Amino acid sequence: MTYKEFIRANEEQIRNMLYECLSEMPRLRRKQLIEAVVSRIEFSNQQLLNTSPGSPLISAKSRIGMILSAAVKSAYIIEDELGFMSLNSSEIKFVSKYVCRDYIIDALQGGKSLTKQELFRYAEERFCQCQMNSEEKNLVLRSILGQVLARLEDEGHIVRIGEKICLSDNLDYPSTELGSYLREAALGGDTEKFFLKSIHTMGGEWFEFYAVELLEKYFIECGKTIISASVCGGSDDGGIDGIIETEDWLGFKETILMQMKNRNAIITPKDVREFYGAVCAEQGSRGLYITISSFHSDAHALLDKVDNLIGLDGHRIFLIAEKCGYGLKYVEGNLRIDDELFLNPLVTEE
Repeated sequence: MTYKEFIRANEEQIRNMLYECLSEMPRLRRKQLIEAVVSRIEFSNQQLLNTSPGSPLISAKSRIGMILSAAVKSAYIIEDELGFMSLNSSEIKFVSKYVCRDYIIDALQGGKSLTKQELFRYAEERFCQCQMNSEEKNLVLRSILGQVLARLEDEGHIVRIGEKICLSDNLDYPSTELGSYLREAALGGDTEKFFLKSIHTMGGEWFEFYAVELLEKYFIECGKTIISASVCGGSDDGGIDGIIETEDWLGFKETILMQMKNRNAIITPKDVREFYGAVCAEQGSRGLYITISSFHSDAHALLDKVDNLIGLDGHRIFLIAEKCGYGLKYVEGNLRIDDELFLNPLVTEE
C-alpha cells in the first residue's frame, strides 16, 4: 500500500492490516504490531527520516495506534498480561489476502464466471466458522475479499463483465476496446449493445463494406438477385457510400444508393435531406440511410414522407444481422457476436 492509499484508506482497511499482521506473526507487542503495519506502507526515504510531530510517518503510526486501541477495546484483539497481542479467535477467524487470492483464482478456473456476491457467499461457507452475531458475521472476510478483488483487477488477472467476474485468461481476446466489448458479450452481456459498440470501434471504412455485404445478403434472403454491390468511398462520392443493384423474379431492376454513418451522434433532418438530394441527383431507385445510432424524431417524420427513402438505425441493423447470420450467430441456442468477423477484418479491394 502506498502512503497516498493509506491516507485514503478507511478504518476497516487499516484494522484488517492489523489482523493480517497478527495472523502471520502472532504475539506481537503493541509497538511491534504498529511497526509491522507501517512496514507495509510505502514511504519515501525522506518521509522515513522525518520523525517530527505531524510528519507522514508519525501521523501514520498515530492513526494505526488509535485503530489498534479501538480493536482491543472491542475485544477483536486481545492483549495479555505480558503485553503480547493476538487475534480473538472467538470473534474473528481471519483469512489473509494471500489465501483469499488463491481462493478467488481457484474458484474462477475452468472458464467460470461468478458475481461478487457469489464469490463472497462461497468464501463465507469455506472460511467463516466464527461465532459472530448476524451483523458482524463475515464482515472482515468480505472486506479482505473486496480488497483482493480490486488488486486482481488492477493487475489485469480478472475482468468484470457486467455483474460477472472471470479470469482474464479464460477468454482469449485482445487487450483493446474491441476485445473488451467482445469479451463482455461472450460472458452474457447485452448482445445488441456490444455488437453496435464493436462495429463503432472498427471505423467508417469497415462499416461501409460491412453494410454493403449485410444488405446484399438481406436482399438475397428476400428473393432478389444481386447484379452488383460495391462501396463507393472517397471524398468525391457525392454523399453516396455504397450501391447495390438488384433484380427480382419478374425482371424489375432497382438501384439502391446507400449512405453509412458509423457514429454515435443522432441523425438530423438536415442529414436526411442532403442524402435524399444525392439519391435524386444520381437517379437511384431507392435510398438507404444506415447508422449505428438513431434518427431524430423530425428525421423520422421526413423519412415517412418519402416513399423511396429508408432509414436503418442500430436496432434494425442488429435485427438484419440476426436474420442473415452475418456478424451474429446462434451458439447453443443463444445469440452471440461472431467474433471472427471483427477479429479478422473484412478484406477490402481497391
